[in-house]
Parts: sequence; structure tokens; C-alpha cells
Amino acid sequence: MNDSSMGITPETTTKHTSQLQHITVEQDDVAVCTMFPQSADEKTAATQWITATADSFVSLGERR
Repeated sequence: MNDSSMGITPETTTKHTSQLQHITVEQDDVAVCTMFPQSADEKTAATQWITATADSFVSLGERR
């Protein structure tokens, strides 16, 4: 039961922590999520980020 088609097991995925932090803001019924490195100082966070809106996200189950 630990095997998967991608070679990832629940045990291996739970040992990793995210290297990103995020801020989500909702305006006019649209959620906008901005992600940037956890260890980023203010200058780095201003240049190393990515923003996504609701249409950018898909279910992991659907993508598999």
C-alpha cells in the first residue's frame, strides 16, 4: 500500500517541510496567493515571489 505510480509514499512526503511561505488575500471574491522563500529577507521577498489566483490551482488528484 505504500507504493505509488510516482514512487512517493506517505512516509517520504511527510518528512519534508515546505521551503515557501505564503500570504493569501481575498479581494472582490477572488483569492490571490503569493508565495516566497521562507528565509527571504525583505529585499529578497520583493524579487523572488510568485502569485497565483483561484484559476491557477488544480486538485492534485485530478492532475494524477
